[in-house]
Amino acid sequence: MPQPKALFAEDPSSAQEGQPVKLRLLPGGRRQHKGEMRNARRIPIYCQVKIRVTENGETVYGVTKDLSVDGVSLVTDYVPRFGQLLDIHVLPPQGSTIKPLRALVQVRRCVRVENSRSYEIGTAILKIRE
Repeated sequence: MPQPKALFAEDPSSAQEGQPVKLRLLPGGRRQHKGEMRNARRIPIYCQVKIRVTENGETVYGVTKDLSVDGVSLVTDYVPRFGQLLDIHVLPPQGSTIKPLRALVQVRRCVRVENSRSYEIGTAILKIRE
């Protein structure tokens, strides 16, 4: 785990003997912004996605919101429970030469989209298929 970096006072004589030295923390580590939970950069991408619930085989559809190395955000009408496994098939944009993405993901969060019946689902990628 990275240790915080510290800087001492500019003038060493300004520190009085017997007094604790005041340290100033510099930004660093994994989280750069307050409230940011991801370790990887997100790339906005809007593609159609086919979502299959692994427990019962139910199939629903939605769109991707963003993609990162370790996760993907989806917007759909389906409400999963935390930790549920989903098999996703992301279709590339029309006319693209990129292959479709098939992956096994696990639900990490689910938030209702304001003024809508849709939900934003944050998932962690467990396994890339194909």
